Amino acid sequence: MNELPENDATGLPIAAIERETGIPKDLLRMWERRYGFPQPARDAAGDRLYSQADLARLRLIRRLLDLGFRPGKLMVMSDAQLQALATEHTPQRQVSDVCQGLLAALQSHDAQATRAYLRHRMLELGLRRFACDFLPEANQLVGESWMRGELQIAEEHLYSEAVSRVMRETLAAIPAGAMSPRVMLTTPPGELHVLGLLMVEALLRLDGCEAIAFGAQMPLQDIAFAAMKHKVDVIVLSFSGAYEGNPASAIELLASQLPGGVTLWVGGGGCRSLRQLPANVRHLAELSQLDGLVAQWRARPAG
Repeated sequence: MNELPENDATGLPIAAIERETGIPKDLLRMWERRYGFPQPARDAAGDRLYSQADLARLRLIRRLLDLGFRPGKLMVMSDAQLQALATEHTPQRQVSDVCQGLLAALQSHDAQATRAYLRHRMLELGLRRFACDFLPEANQLVGESWMRGELQIAEEHLYSEAVSRVMRETLAAIPAGAMSPRVMLTTPPGELHVLGLLMVEALLRLDGCEAIAFGAQMPLQDIAFAAMKHKVDVIVLSFSGAYEGNPASAIELLASQLPGGVTLWVGGGGCRSLRQLPANVRHLAELSQLDGLVAQWRARPAG
């Protein structure tokens, strides 16, 4: 067990590391066991305490994970190698007209101002353009700005929470759809990100579909059970690029458990490498494909 040096007696607890890096506590503990990093010191009560050097290295690793690198490759690199890799792959910032003002709103550290900015963009663009044009570019801009160190984790979290709140406010004002397909939306266990689901729900509601949101982290067996009980036609399942599991395995397992006639639509950054899919699964590679999937479903022969 490591002891803290005298000049670092105020190490950071694991909750602070999670907050500053966005890396869940359970994942930090798993890396400690599997890769031997991080190796935090312990306080008198046995609780983990991380150094500022640990924090800086974990921030670099988080940035590279978001770029698609796997933890096993990163853990064996030196700090200098990690920094060089991050510098090599950090994209240049380009802000389109549709996202002008977003970074300034986030860097103001004013939650109300950020929500006001987003509501203004929603009113200007309308829900469809907000979901299809603004949010994909805004998500990319925020992610790239975080990779360059222009935004902190707290500002990234502020963005996600503000967008989710504004989207939910807008969706609450839209009358519930009554047209087919009847769609349930959720994420698998271990997937906390729901922004992609909100974007899909917005387009489904605009298409008049009956959309039922089940939130995040629903066990696969429960998804299949809910699909049967709620008599849904389609399940939308989202995997972000940060998903630690194997999307292909989860999709194959769920697809095998679904009632006959139920189709599974999957999407998100975690699905980019999908190849062969079960017959009852469709890959939504781009949000713009959703209207076409709905139209295809409605045009299929009855029965």
